[in-house]
Amino acid sequence: MPKALASVDVHTIWKWEHQMKQWMEAYRTGLGAQDAQFQVQAFSSRQYKSHRRITETVAKAVEG
Repeated sequence: MPKALASVDVHTIWKWEHQMKQWMEAYRTGLGAQDAQFQVQAFSSRQYKSHRRITETVAKAVEG
């Protein structure tokens, strides 16, 4: 197990941990599997207000 954990980047572990907390919270509130999936997806997805604009972080990554 320690060898497997050492092969995974810490940031990847943090992202999965954060997403699992969202799933646990959805189930804790009594949502079913499908409703929980929609809630987690809505939390994880970035919604843009305009198709003509991108966020500053995306622009920096493209320029990069």
